[in-house]
Amino acid sequence: MKRLIPLVALGLLLIVAPAANAAVDLSGGQTRLTLAKGTAKALTSLGVKVSTTGPATAQGRHVKFPITGGAIDPATAAGTIRHKGGIRLAAGGTRVVLKNFDVKVGGRITLSAKVGKGRVKILNLVGRPKVSRSGFGTNMRGLTAELSRTAARTLNTVFGVKAFQAGLPLGKVVVKATPSQTELAAQGQTALALDAGTLGALASLGVTPGVIGPATLSGTTANFPITGGKTELDFSAGSITHSGGISLTAGATVVNLTDFDIVVGTGVRLLATVNGAPGKVPIADLSLGNPPQVAGRTITVSGVTVKLSAEATGALNAAFKTTALAAGLPLGTATVTATGK
Repeated sequence: MKRLIPLVALGLLLIVAPAANAAVDLSGGQTRLTLAKGTAKALTSLGVKVSTTGPATAQGRHVKFPITGGAIDPATAAGTIRHKGGIRLAAGGTRVVLKNFDVKVGGRITLSAKVGKGRVKILNLVGRPKVSRSGFGTNMRGLTAELSRTAARTLNTVFGVKAFQAGLPLGKVVVKATPSQTELAAQGQTALALDAGTLGALASLGVTPGVIGPATLSGTTANFPITGGKTELDFSAGSITHSGGISLTAGATVVNLTDFDIVVGTGVRLLATVNGAPGKVPIADLSLGNPPQVAGRTITVSGVTVKLSAEATGALNAAFKTTALAAGLPLGTATVTATGK
């Protein structure tokens, strides 16, 4: 049976921080409230029993609320954190259920709960929050949950007492939030090991490939610096931007493909700027070879096959006056090494 715990349990969360400026979606984690020793005794003396509801759990003075969504700046925890589950306060035939807590972090930190069909601010989270990172996760501690004026007035009315006061300290909260995505830093690279057969085919057509800085060439592997982007941690969606590019030259004809974007959606495509023209066009289709590997805040995806797109095929054949290039021509195998913020 679920254990007794305070309303504050919802103390779900977060830090006094500046407004979010690089929010990422949350997919998991939890907020834990450690109930003040005096709070449980005070509730018992009032005849109020507290238990958890839904997926919230309790052990001793600790109550945990699963994080199910929201979005925060991972560096500061500013934003909104959503939870499932809640608490039930009961005395005699009177019962109040507080659930699905939302924590909003801005100039102030407040926690609201769904009560009946409405949502009410029930807690203020005060103190000197300490934010740390664990891989892509954001951890926050150092806050005390205090009863809001509205919550105190409501509880006094419902239970027919005067004991609930605004500012009543309910306990300490610790948040461990797990994101589903990350903003990417201007760090890392995509390394493309060029296909030997394709290099030979280009040479037979009199086309000479080269790299455009700051991309570099090591043997037959072209390295393109990552400049940013945003992606799901499992690479199911997102985009990765790059600098540098590839040049293709045949006599007086030069085609420059620069500023690549890897875009993941219903498929995975490589977009590029062509000869500096506005907009970007798809030049290659990609297939992710291996599942993303995460170490700290570095994501590596290896074994990515890169093949010439139908759009690029037509444009290059026209530019070099040939019909030899075909859609699906293997350009090489890539390894993406990106660093999240």
